[in-house]
Amino acid sequence: MEDPGVLETEDWPDEVAFVPYVGSRYWGGFEGRRVLLLGESHYRSEGDTDELLITRPFTCRTFEDMQTCKRKGGGKFFNELDRLLTNEADPSLTLAANAWQQIAFCNLSQRFAGTASGHRPSSDDFRNGGEILFNHILPILRPDVILVLGRTAWRRFDYGKLADHPVFLAPRANSKERRRRYLEEREVWTLGYGKGVAWMTWVYHPSWNIDRWEDRAAALRYLLDCPHQAQDA
Repeated sequence: MEDPGVLETEDWPDEVAFVPYVGSRYWGGFEGRRVLLLGESHYRSEGDTDELLITRPFTCRTFEDMQTCKRKGGGKFFNELDRLLTNEADPSLTLAANAWQQIAFCNLSQRFAGTASGHRPSSDDFRNGGEILFNHILPILRPDVILVLGRTAWRRFDYGKLADHPVFLAPRANSKERRRRYLEEREVWTLGYGKGVAWMTWVYHPSWNIDRWEDRAAALRYLLDCPHQAQDA
């Protein structure tokens, strides 16, 4: 795969308020494919403003140490992404760091959502973020695979179309003790952008106890197994 070199913050268009995290070996691919994990939004901490000096490096600073064995912090979201990427329940830091070196991450919303997990982006934030992702981020990252982390982000991203491809099945989403029923069948879409095409599907947000880590990991590998050239995107 062509390696355009390290992407610096100044390489990104001004429209991109939150510059994506790009692993040091992203251009070499994850199992041969360029993988983008697409989240929903960032939450602001005390003192964070919407100034570009704050937002532009925010995603990279949040995720940069995931590709090292010297992490500053963690939490359920990050632990679940380790499992998703490595396909292991309790991966070593070395194995997880190696996986993070090979992928990219960004959020759909290009604005802070608020200060707590209950705060969500507005409809305008999702729409504007989708436009920026499609027009300014995807043509640079050129992903082959996009795994959307969260049903809300999936529903609010207005690009791509349903592929003539079997759905991904997440059989562990519903357990006997649950009263509410969750979607097990996940549509697979194709998204044409610029000179590239990506396969897409989604999982429930990793911070929620709906999908099991095995199903999230399987969703990524399902996309990786799709044909290398999505047809008629």
